[in-house]
Amino acid sequence: MLGETLALCAAMVWSLSIVLFKRSEAISPQGMNLFKNLTAISLLLLTMPLLGVGFLAERTPEDWLRLTISGVLGIGIADTATFMALRRLGPGLLAIVDCAYSPTVVLMAVVFLGEQVGPIFLLGAALVVLGVGWASADRITRPPDFWTGLGLGVFGITAMAAGVTLAKPALESGHLVELTLIRLVAGVVFQLLWILVDPRQRHALQALRPQPAWKTLLPASFLGSYVSMMLWLGGFKYADASAAAVLNQMSTIFIIFMAWLILGEAVTRRKLIGAGVAMAGAITIILLG
Repeated sequence: MLGETLALCAAMVWSLSIVLFKRSEAISPQGMNLFKNLTAISLLLLTMPLLGVGFLAERTPEDWLRLTISGVLGIGIADTATFMALRRLGPGLLAIVDCAYSPTVVLMAVVFLGEQVGPIFLLGAALVVLGVGWASADRITRPPDFWTGLGLGVFGITAMAAGVTLAKPALESGHLVELTLIRLVAGVVFQLLWILVDPRQRHALQALRPQPAWKTLLPASFLGSYVSMMLWLGGFKYADASAAAVLNQMSTIFIIFMAWLILGEAVTRRKLIGAGVAMAGAITIILLG
């Protein structure tokens, strides 16, 4: 049960970090993503010699390519889109939209990795869609930029799911710290190229200057990009992709609770019902699928 335990712990840690990221919005989404990734890279470079971990020379070129593309999709692109969605939706609604993550990963695992799921998967996926749709119809909590945020959230989920599914075969060899570092470096290189090509993104570099927002951005980056990412990859390394994805989905409940507790975000009956239905769909997939 190591993989399943790591996946659940990843959900708990990520839920706290997403609330802290919400409090760091003086910095742009691209800037937050760049800052958290560079912070994690620094910590991982310090961690590797302490654990006696090096780079695996025996890894095949295909595995290197898988990890690189996975980092570009899941870290360089998906995380930036997620922060953009967080700014428009808030943690609570983003958490409900994020319920589409587990069915997307399971579907990609079936199509591209040959993992087996039962016909009940369709029921679980339908419940997730129904739950997200029900919560999204709540006009009381729907922000002005809701539809833009929804599109960014779905795009980020799809990119993240594609990234981790692509990396799954390459996770069988190598240490978690090394694997996490490779993906992070790939994501940061892509971000820097993005910033270089698009002058409108240059403001992201301002996140690297000391400022008051670091009070929440530093712990958010430590938890969300260093601790959570290793737990997240560990779940996929030691468990089936479908099982890890659904246990990650517990972050929906954790985020809604923490957003209410820490940010005072409204929790309406419709939002709770939508989250419950979506969570039921996610759990159905792993228990009965």
